[in-house]
Amino acid sequence: MRGLRDGGETEIKERFLNDMEVRPCLGCWKCLEMREPGCVIDDDMTEVYPELMEADLIIFATPIYWWHIAGQMKVFLDRMEGLLAGNGPNNLSGKALVLIVTHLVEDPDGVELAIRTFRSITGWAGMSLDVIRYYSADDHVSEREEKLDEAYRLGRSYAGWEAPELIFKCMVENCVGMFSSVESLARHLAAAAGLNHRTWRSDHGLQDRGMADDELWNQIASILKDESTPKDR
Repeated sequence: MRGLRDGGETEIKERFLNDMEVRPCLGCWKCLEMREPGCVIDDDMTEVYPELMEADLIIFATPIYWWHIAGQMKVFLDRMEGLLAGNGPNNLSGKALVLIVTHLVEDPDGVELAIRTFRSITGWAGMSLDVIRYYSADDHVSEREEKLDEAYRLGRSYAGWEAPELIFKCMVENCVGMFSSVESLARHLAAAAGLNHRTWRSDHGLQDRGMADDELWNQIASILKDESTPKDR
């Protein structure tokens, strides 16, 4: 946050999930019947949806508990389903997401599961992703100048940054997704789990590897160099 502020950013909103009332998603999909982001559940998410819509950069910070993100954040992520109302993934596409994770045990699975979750989310949604991770068994992060400097420099790099224009349309049937670059569209096509997207991958001789690594979306990006064109302006 200090890097953003030192770079001149003044429109910064911080929220702490422990101080908020965010009830679990009911899976009713009533949000998809709305014309704008929202939810039938009346809680603090009502105020958060417009903030997420207006943001160019979204930062999530969480510890790793029991091999994954904290429960409060998982509930919050589930409720982001309400952002899909009206314009689908385009309500997130083009935005940048930063994930900050701390973990006490250097487990080869737990923190990687969390990071992979966000790789899939941002890949599907057309968002960029930066990750800062800290293994805190030896000392608190406040005592590690190199890690604080890493976070500061990342924040400073986003000062003045704005989400780019969405100019590439997903060619998959019934998908309304728009993306800022061929690479963003490729990651979406790699991460999307719907039947039509899986069929597109199958028709192009691609395996369903998702965002486990960069192999699939790089293959797709190569295909899109010939098939994808910007939308009409």
